[in-house]
Amino acid sequence: MTFPPMHDYFNREGVLSTRFPGFEFRPQQLEMAEAVERSLGDGQRLIVEAGTGTGKSLAYLLPAIQWAVANEKRVVISTYTKTLQEQILNHDIPILQEQLGLQFRYSLCMGNENYLSLRRMKRAGQAGLFNDIQEEEQLNNLFGWAGQTRTGYKSDLPFEPLPAVWEEVGRQKDLCLGKNCETYDSCFYFKERRRWFGAHLLIVNHHLFFANVANNGAVLPRFDAVIFDEAQNLEEAATSFLGLEISNSGLLYFLDRFYNPRTQRGTLSRIRDDLTIEIKQLVTKVRVAVEAFFQNVLDTYGRKDHTLRFYQPPPLHNGVFIPMQELYEAVKSLATRLDNEEEYLEVHAAAVRFFEVNNTLCALLNQNMKEYVYWMEVVNKKRFVRATLRGVPIHIDGEMQEQVFAKTERVVLTSATLTTNRTFDYVKERLGCEPHAEHILDSPFDYSSQALLYLPKDLPDPGGDSDKYIQALAARSLELIHATGGKTFVLFTSYDALNRVHRILDPELQKYQLLKQGELSPTRMIQRFKETPSVIFGTSSFWQGVDIPGDALSSVIITKLPFDVPSEPLVEARIEDLKKRSINPFRHYQIPRAIIQLRQGFGRLIRKGTDRGVVSILDARMSNRGYGKQFLASLPPCRTTGNIEDVAAFIADGPRIETDPAFPENKNI
Repeated sequence: MTFPPMHDYFNREGVLSTRFPGFEFRPQQLEMAEAVERSLGDGQRLIVEAGTGTGKSLAYLLPAIQWAVANEKRVVISTYTKTLQEQILNHDIPILQEQLGLQFRYSLCMGNENYLSLRRMKRAGQAGLFNDIQEEEQLNNLFGWAGQTRTGYKSDLPFEPLPAVWEEVGRQKDLCLGKNCETYDSCFYFKERRRWFGAHLLIVNHHLFFANVANNGAVLPRFDAVIFDEAQNLEEAATSFLGLEISNSGLLYFLDRFYNPRTQRGTLSRIRDDLTIEIKQLVTKVRVAVEAFFQNVLDTYGRKDHTLRFYQPPPLHNGVFIPMQELYEAVKSLATRLDNEEEYLEVHAAAVRFFEVNNTLCALLNQNMKEYVYWMEVVNKKRFVRATLRGVPIHIDGEMQEQVFAKTERVVLTSATLTTNRTFDYVKERLGCEPHAEHILDSPFDYSSQALLYLPKDLPDPGGDSDKYIQALAARSLELIHATGGKTFVLFTSYDALNRVHRILDPELQKYQLLKQGELSPTRMIQRFKETPSVIFGTSSFWQGVDIPGDALSSVIITKLPFDVPSEPLVEARIEDLKKRSINPFRHYQIPRAIIQLRQGFGRLIRKGTDRGVVSILDARMSNRGYGKQFLASLPPCRTTGNIEDVAAFIADGPRIETDPAFPENKNI
């Protein structure tokens, strides 16, 4: 099967132009589509930075679909945020299928835990697992929803299921009966999985992609090419997935699900075997050991909120190992005595989990994984102090090279923010990627008329007196919010600064709806923000993946340059690693990483050609530190000012504002 070349779709007189009256020719979009087409056709790696407004998703979807259909191949599209995934599924793919008439098959791939298990839901209803009224009510609602939903996705539920409820009704790989299950033919997961194997496109997130890597390709069907969108997040996604973690709350929760002596509920309570009497005693013994171990951790290292890196194996006695090993052996023995397949699976899965917990805890305490960094986090909740032990790889370039780039010829990395100083050097080094082709495509937006960059020079340095800095930050933010009539994102790099500024501004901004991260889900915050003029106070999750085109957002306040805290264990370990290799970590890691994050924050403002607004960077280092010029040069070529009056004039669409000579327009971008 042959298809027209990309320019027949994307040029001025192309198919998209004739099918969509509002379609605008963007040379950047055509260039990217042709680059992806060549990459897939020639079997090469490609890296593309496509500025906001390029239309990059269509630019890679169309050539990917054509190549997959023409060659009966399968392409994975991996994203980081749910927002982009929903755009692809609900906007881009319908355009390509319905408007252009392209015939192709696609599937959304989600992890096991995202699907409702009909068998486990039925079992939960029969077993009377819940004492709580709300839990019982949710279970009843799930039965009604199960008869209506087509997907069985947890995310499609009209309510947020309680963790205890979803634990009992959600699909778990280790508890699956496969073809022996009475609900196999109607199983949401298997119905969807059968579509995966017939699809040309698989839409996944980075987490599921690395789950497939960690499981030697057993999670996803075999694929022939992968396109990573939002590729600036690949390093963190891979690092997180390949890491180790044990917490007191997680361990105790798992033990309670297996058998809770207080409520006498759990997996074990449903098993009729004499051996369960002994195992119940062993569960109690393990629980005492877990509580004693973490009590020792908290007594030794403190109960207040803090993070502590372990530079060498901590002097902590592992009193959990022997009781956990005894429990594992007893549960494994119980599994062999069970004839009922459902019961066998549940007990066997618990035994495997006990074994894995012991291995993980030993690896964390003995620091068995080389080139890993180890630390502890303590979070003091209202009724519980959570202690978590973690270990993650310091760098993942070798793993990426071995598990991704060496195994798949056709790999495309793309994002609106992949370069620093107009090169891909940083991201290529961090990911261990050597592409055959590189493209930097600037945004088609006219930032010189659509955006104003406000860079005040009179604010205190954020590294100085903390109270003075917060007061000045709050005062200037208040001026900017009034000048722009609300409709503002105030982006922070820490919850502490967010809470302190919010406390100051809350009584001063009664005319606007204030939305603080942590009080509502990000999705609900965005929904409310679009409905009425508002001010969002947000941290990391609002710097990227949030798309609010139109009048709802006209101002983005970036309170501080988004440098990672150098004392955070992973950041500190990466800095040490670079120093050992005689590489300047500030120049080659900390600045590039902060630049990419800043560009993400800036990118929240202009989302379409008619948007107008102001980005304010309230960090004195932009003007009084030499590296400030690198940050400025990385931003789109918009006009700059240091005068607050110009902000109000710009929002009111007043006369042209002359560029502040201290911050010349960066025409080289």
